[in-house]
Amino acid sequence: MKKISVDRGKVIQIIAAASANLLSILFGFVLGWTSPAIIFLQSEDSPLESGPISINDASLMTSLLSVGAVLGCVFAGWLANAVGRKISLQILILPQLCAFILIATAKTVTYLHISRVLSGFSAGACVVVFPIFISEIADKSLRSVIGNFLGLGFNFGCLVGKILTSYAGYYATPIVAIVIIGSFLAIFTYLPDTPQYFLLRNREEAAQNSLKFYRGVHRKEQMTQKVAEEFAELKASPSLTNQKISLSRDDFKGASTFLAIVITFVLSANQNFTGSRILIAYTQSLFRESGSRMDEAAMDLTVTVIQVITAIACIPIIKMFGSRNPLLWFYLISGIFLMIAGIHYNLHENGVDMSDYAWLIIISFAVSIAIPGTGIVSISFVLPTEILPPKIRGSVISGLLLFSWILAIVLVQFYFQLAEFWGHSVWMYIFSIWCLLNVIFSYFFIPETKGKNFDEVVVLLNERVPRKFKKNMPVSKDITS
Repeated sequence: MKKISVDRGKVIQIIAAASANLLSILFGFVLGWTSPAIIFLQSEDSPLESGPISINDASLMTSLLSVGAVLGCVFAGWLANAVGRKISLQILILPQLCAFILIATAKTVTYLHISRVLSGFSAGACVVVFPIFISEIADKSLRSVIGNFLGLGFNFGCLVGKILTSYAGYYATPIVAIVIIGSFLAIFTYLPDTPQYFLLRNREEAAQNSLKFYRGVHRKEQMTQKVAEEFAELKASPSLTNQKISLSRDDFKGASTFLAIVITFVLSANQNFTGSRILIAYTQSLFRESGSRMDEAAMDLTVTVIQVITAIACIPIIKMFGSRNPLLWFYLISGIFLMIAGIHYNLHENGVDMSDYAWLIIISFAVSIAIPGTGIVSISFVLPTEILPPKIRGSVISGLLLFSWILAIVLVQFYFQLAEFWGHSVWMYIFSIWCLLNVIFSYFFIPETKGKNFDEVVVLLNERVPRKFKKNMPVSKDITS
């Protein structure tokens, strides 16, 4: 009987990624808890001593999450470079712990408002640091796959948060969350920081030991030839060695760096302009205003289950085909189904009875939430960490996510006011057009990063920079000669 060989390094990488992914599960808890908790908090059975909350209090709970995320994005890029990826994640879990303690002990709605700011801060910062940590510990053959854990964890957390709050009560979610936070801190204590971070700090021995750990080589053993070659590549990369920690204008020069920042800008806008953030936040309300007579809560739970299934399916798809080609198909499919949702709303807004076509809006929403909320968003978080130079990753990603969260505050706050003016159909058309235009953008400008190291990715980026831009800027110095 043939023995099954297990790659110890890949097992360690998966365990490390899974433990870090507890953070995205917690963020899913935060969002999944919100919808059923608000209904409970507005009822006469509210657990708050101050009694039921108002509609304005409930709206403020939603928007304060984004305010906290803005603050977290500002803090995250600096923290990741200052103290490292690992310690950053350990520090950033603490506001989430305080947030769930506040939920469990809340006496007035003010407790909940403070908890939302803390949850948003933790989530906004972790979304910056988590993909960097994953991309830097993962073998290039496994990087895209475990990077997609982010979408799976988030959607699984949403589903569990909704089920716990709806069927086990108001206090169930914070209790489970506190247990998860304790597990994360216990596991993460034993993991070293990333090799890239140690090289940025000119700590070569620590970088070597870190790479050995994540490739399954015991500390006292010699590196295998493959791991030694990987470490030599990291050491030879100008983007990782002999650098000052402070950033300068020169760090942002170069054709490939410019294109990487543009791609990151487009990807960071996906949560807003694919409609993912709006559709997830207002699923039940949007179902109710679609002309459907089905139970909104049941429809919401159905869509969330489909999200989790889609997130699971994305992992083998990205493993087989990489990130670029699946991203093209995800954009195309999302664009088509968002267009169908727009047509449905347009007919309803013009007086057509759509109650017999409830199945159409369920399918459209299921696809339009599941694919952007899992495939597109997961790739959008991971891909920038593979194309941006390590030194500027934290700063660029946090800066662009900061802009994204500020835009989210405006979008979430004014969505329904604008929908009253021009209808839900126009919003669906806007989201659809964004997805379809990104098929073209991604085809011409986004490289496939599967199985590539950073310097190989730089070559592919330089090949995609338009010629007229190449004339005005130097070829990136991030290529090893």
